[in-house]
Amino acid sequence: MSSDLLEPRTPNPELGVPAYWWRDHSRYVEIVPVRTGWLVVWGRYEDMGRHRLTLGNRVYRDLAGVRRRLVDAVVELTGNRQEAIDALALLNRRGLPAHTAQDLPAPL
Repeated sequence: MSSDLLEPRTPNPELGVPAYWWRDHSRYVEIVPVRTGWLVVWGRYEDMGRHRLTLGNRVYRDLAGVRRRLVDAVVELTGNRQEAIDALALLNRRGLPAHTAQDLPAPL
């Protein structure tokens, strides 16, 4: 069962504080507003929480992509669709702050 009582990790000053976090035992998914959209990071903690292993991350420009990645990441981490449904319900309940992604930089 996931818990929304845990605080997010200490933020990276370049990224900011996660707007949403999901934790279940040693697994995590965080959603952070960044300049170009929403950064979704997922992974797990090892060695009794001493090491944070990031299994993936991706930036999404819209909330539909964020929601899909949340579900996919939770299923990948837990193998349990009900956990993904619960994580999505938690996201719906908490919501995300208003955030507008800036235009992508011009290609090199």
